[in-house]
Amino acid sequence: MRVLFSSMRMTGHIRPLLPYAHALLERGDAVTFAAPEGAASALHDAGVPHAVFGHPGDAQLGAIWAAAASMSDEDRIALFVGRIFADLNARAALPALRELIQAWKPDLIVRESAEFGSVIAAVEAAVPFATVATTNAHSEAGVIALAAAPLDAIRAEAGLAMDAGAMLRAAPVFTAFPASIDGAPAAGASAPFRVRTARESIDPGRRVPAWAQDDGRPLVFITFGTLAASSAKNHALYRAALDAVGALPVRAVMSMGSAVDQGMLGAIPGNVTVESWIDQRDVFPRAAALVCHGGSGTMLAGLAHGLPMAIVPLTADQPDNARFVAAAGASVTVHDHDAASLRSAIERTIGDARLRTVSGRIADEMAAMATMGEAIERLDRIAAR
Repeated sequence: MRVLFSSMRMTGHIRPLLPYAHALLERGDAVTFAAPEGAASALHDAGVPHAVFGHPGDAQLGAIWAAAASMSDEDRIALFVGRIFADLNARAALPALRELIQAWKPDLIVRESAEFGSVIAAVEAAVPFATVATTNAHSEAGVIALAAAPLDAIRAEAGLAMDAGAMLRAAPVFTAFPASIDGAPAAGASAPFRVRTARESIDPGRRVPAWAQDDGRPLVFITFGTLAASSAKNHALYRAALDAVGALPVRAVMSMGSAVDQGMLGAIPGNVTVESWIDQRDVFPRAAALVCHGGSGTMLAGLAHGLPMAIVPLTADQPDNARFVAAAGASVTVHDHDAASLRSAIERTIGDARLRTVSGRIADEMAAMATMGEAIERLDRIAAR
């Protein structure tokens, strides 16, 4: 089978597709991963063939991001989805995607749910497509609603009938979200195929990082994603997190992202290690609690390991993720970005047995979801339609 994957350039959108791509490559299928040039490093590291499609350019998008800074979260999301994702990004991606589909002739297209150029190209070429959700079903429904009008404009220009988002709702959807924290999907949307998140275990053959040496104190993993530290408005949050754990009887490791100057943090408490990047194989099996922003990938990995967490939602789908996990009883939501609030939340994640019990229950729910092998079999059937 020949499968074309398609994604925006951000790490959080690429990663959900990689397990599918790797499973197909291991089976001997032909795989190409279409994404902007900015995804080249991540795809090279992942060992996935990369086909480049267009991007509107940082100059144009930068002006939009700057204008969005003063908007409400709701207006900001509407702008990003309606103006950037489903309009500018889709239009920039379309020419190369059309050429690639014509030349490479995929049997199936698998897209992440915020990349829309591939939807138009797939419909034009009569190639079946499937969607891998990058966030919870409730947020996905909002994205579909916001994307419908700009995509209809592109459909009309391409000579296709407008459909008010029907093609998006009808597409087969794969998700790593368990039902207990997924929220309600769009009306008329296909029921998602739920695929388990891999649970890491300690590899006795791997070198144990210094920060992972067990000294009897619980290990707290702190990460606010790959982009948060690049925004000056979030710098105080990192400092508050350091101050919060510095006074607690814990060990902590904080992941900052590779493009950030750690000097902005000031003095690092003696019980905290700050790294640019943390290998999940090292941290999740050893951690007692997770402090994060509620990004889907990080949050789901933590839940797959049964970790109670303190979620500090920043933007996009993160408030919804935080709300669903807190409602399930597996997390504490932190709305105030000060050390005292964070310290209180971290103390609860470590000391509240009910949080750990519910987190373990969600981990069991996720472990009972479909395997990647079963997901690939489902993709085979979609391609054969």
